[in-house]
Amino acid sequence: MGKRERLVEAAVNLAYRQGYTRTTIADIARESGVPLGNVYYYFKTKDDIATAILDHHKGQFESLKAELAALPSPKARLVAFVNKTVGNAGEIALRGCPAGSLSAELLKAGDKAAVEAFPLLAAPMEWMAEQFGEMGHSDDVEALALQLQSSLQGGSLLAQNARNPELLAREGARLKMWINGL
Repeated sequence: MGKRERLVEAAVNLAYRQGYTRTTIADIARESGVPLGNVYYYFKTKDDIATAILDHHKGQFESLKAELAALPSPKARLVAFVNKTVGNAGEIALRGCPAGSLSAELLKAGDKAAVEAFPLLAAPMEWMAEQFGEMGHSDDVEALALQLQSSLQGGSLLAQNARNPELLAREGARLKMWINGL
């Protein structure tokens, strides 16, 4: 792994563990094992680091979509998406949803990257709407996608707040029954 990749990986991990605003460039250098002076070669500002973190998350979602595309039906893809989220319930109960937490933090900070953060939550909703459309729910795909994303994000927030992964697991089970009943 090259220096830039190590820096991005360190930034992603630190932003998730301790929050983006509390993460310093020195923290990223230390975590990545890259000398502090070299960080500025790859990232001129902390905004550049935020963009790299966002790009990393967007890339992860693109990889997940490709993985889910191999499943035989849109219903199976949506259930697998819920399973993927619930599979991280322990980590989410400690630190929240990686995409939701980062988006909210950047927005609160008024960071320039806040505008770039919106796709972290919007892209999955667009994908969900496509899945619901393939299931024949063409009249209400946006509402169904909003319901699913809101339920997952709400369950994640409640699990984090209560430090109880079971809350997200229960919401995931309810959502899978709901999807299978559509």
